[in-house]
Amino acid sequence: MRNRHKLTFIFFCAIADMIAMVIGTLIFINFNAKVNTGWNDLFLDKMIAITFLSWLFSVTYFKLYRVDSLFNLEDFFSNSWRALLLQRILWHGYIFIFQDDLLNLYWTKAKLFPLCFLLIYFLLSRILFMLIREKTKKSFFKPYKVAIWGFNKTSIELASHLETNSFFIEFVGILNENSTTTYSNNKDFSLELSEAILNAHANNINEMYIVSSPDLIDDLNYFFQLGDRHCMRLKFVPDFSLISKKHFSSSHLNNFHVINPRFEPLQNTYNRLIKRIYDLIFSILVIILIMSWLYPIVAYFIRKQSKGPVLFKQIRTGKKNEPFYCYKFRSMYIDGADESQQAKKGDLRVTPVGKFLRKTSLDEMPQFFNVLAGNMSVVGPRPHMLKHTSDYNCHIENFMVRHFVKPGITGLAQVSGLRGETKEVSDMKRRVSTDIQYLQSWSIIKDIKICFLTIIVTLKGDKNAF
Repeated sequence: MRNRHKLTFIFFCAIADMIAMVIGTLIFINFNAKVNTGWNDLFLDKMIAITFLSWLFSVTYFKLYRVDSLFNLEDFFSNSWRALLLQRILWHGYIFIFQDDLLNLYWTKAKLFPLCFLLIYFLLSRILFMLIREKTKKSFFKPYKVAIWGFNKTSIELASHLETNSFFIEFVGILNENSTTTYSNNKDFSLELSEAILNAHANNINEMYIVSSPDLIDDLNYFFQLGDRHCMRLKFVPDFSLISKKHFSSSHLNNFHVINPRFEPLQNTYNRLIKRIYDLIFSILVIILIMSWLYPIVAYFIRKQSKGPVLFKQIRTGKKNEPFYCYKFRSMYIDGADESQQAKKGDLRVTPVGKFLRKTSLDEMPQFFNVLAGNMSVVGPRPHMLKHTSDYNCHIENFMVRHFVKPGITGLAQVSGLRGETKEVSDMKRRVSTDIQYLQSWSIIKDIKICFLTIIVTLKGDKNAF
């Protein structure tokens, strides 16, 4: 019953918002039709579809209709306004690209009316949604009491989560948080837990989380059956806080409970397919639209200033620690110097045109051929030379984790100001930490965001690019 009302509320919120967005666009189209601005019908006919797609992208990006966001007032209000702002930017961006008459006075008025309508709608609808939500909770939901038994680091974190997401439940708390009892053997623990289950039933608790070290429980099925007998849901949460200070990721393999050291979205085949499709589309567009004319121009200046090949290829570490040839526009003189030495500020090996290429990151453009070949991705950890991989692996914990995914032309570390020469091991530690953060939180939206940030950072100029 609780899930049914929850999903119904989310559905009606989403439908109401989409209808409002469409009404705003219809106001825009109707105003233009009345004043005869001269905009072609084909352009105006696509406005509804653009509205739908831009709003869908915005709410997906900000996760507006996720349960934990929708029923958290602070997140719901802030994400609503963020989604509206992003949708307006995308919507007006479409007009900016495809409509020439941007200075038309009536266009300004046509823009103002739907904007005012949407601002008023979002202000009133969010207040109304809040009132409906509270009324629904009081009218339809009976108290569903949830408690925790077991006082440890894991149970404290679980309690914090339940308190934050407690709209549909009445969280009682940790039942034995004031207890000083220590269990010397499994029998004492079993007697205490059995008594706790009976007391919880007497206090009308509907669901109880048992948070304990697995070695204290001889027969978990016995406690589950005891809970079933009293019509109370029991859930067991293993406490590994004494074994490791890190957070685990868990999954299931048939009847086996599998504990992973971290969550990796790209372990999912579907996610890898999406990322590969994005890489192919992006790299093909760049090669056709940019490299087709940029390559001969850069090649001319490289060969004019120094002898040698246009492209510089170097063996670097790829996914699964497998080496591959990484391509770049040659930015240095061919003088037989040690190629494993990182470029430094004011490096005399760099040619005049090479300085420009490195400063603007244009020297990395041939790596889109690597992406097309499948050696690299558009976004990912930057590939290192084999020697550097070997050296840093000896000094930095979890360094090789960044090689669980394909290396990228750009990455989260690069747009976070962590590109360029690494003078100290601590510099590389920060970069590796950021790369692992990307690996754990990957999404296609994040890849698109990093690409946009890369363009912005490149246009602004990066002090670490030399």
